[in-house]
Amino acid sequence: MTSIHERFEQFLKHNLRAIDKISKLPFYALYSDFAKLKWNKEKTLLLRPDKITAQAQHFLNIIDESENKILKWFVVNRQIGLSDSNFHRALNLYKSKYLYVNVPQTDHKVDLGIIEYLQRLNKNQLQLRIPNPKPIISMHTARLMRELYLLKKNKRTSYTLMTDDEQLKSILKSWFLENYTLTGEGIGYARRQLLEEANDFLVSKFGDSKLVYCHDPAWTWLMQEVIGMNDKGQKGMYLRLPIWRKGPGGKAIPNERNNSGTGGEYTLEHRQKRRLKHRGATAREKDAARKAREKKRKRESEAL
Repeated sequence: MTSIHERFEQFLKHNLRAIDKISKLPFYALYSDFAKLKWNKEKTLLLRPDKITAQAQHFLNIIDESENKILKWFVVNRQIGLSDSNFHRALNLYKSKYLYVNVPQTDHKVDLGIIEYLQRLNKNQLQLRIPNPKPIISMHTARLMRELYLLKKNKRTSYTLMTDDEQLKSILKSWFLENYTLTGEGIGYARRQLLEEANDFLVSKFGDSKLVYCHDPAWTWLMQEVIGMNDKGQKGMYLRLPIWRKGPGGKAIPNERNNSGTGGEYTLEHRQKRRLKHRGATAREKDAARKAREKKRKRESEAL
């Protein structure tokens, strides 16, 4: 049983000695010519790019081609039984163990820079050779595909599927226009409440596989394109929207303030009057009322 290091040696042996069909030279010879080129002090640009030799230029062409063309002569790590993680382990150990690369079965050697290019070639070739995964089709998906195919035949509709965001945009717009209106009077509709009602509708019709949130693309589109509100800069969830529920005949139903928070006219007295309709005050609420009365008395005395 060969070790990962022996398999990495096989990887080097094959790819370094592989003969290029155009130049009729092995890959390591092309790199050797490229490695002789001089660079600027920062090692970012070639000193004389107009003086590149034909072999060095061909080496660069191979590197460029590897990104969009399968190189049949190149052997990737998986072809020799090296997993991606073991390949990187063996590669890093090789770079930390040797000063240069001995080309197998020859008397030539090249610098360790060729390892970086082999790693890049390996990555590019893997991306090209591994096929894209096919989607998993469940029983319900297959039934939907058959329904769409029948609709295409009978109704002449397109046999295509919209993305999740496109579907949600269409569904949310239809639901909103059916149940809400943009013309009304009084305070607006709470955004949190509208979001909860939208999710309740989606769950009741399609299950809880897809919910929307305040920064969801479909919800942002509904806010901006249908309601005409840009709430991207809103940090909290509390926001009043200029919408009203539709009543009989499509007329707007006036919105009521259901919360008893600290905003607006809701002072401590108003909050306690609303909260303590059917129960007595707790110890914390009594203490809060006492502190509020003391603060009010202090402000009145300082104003005199």
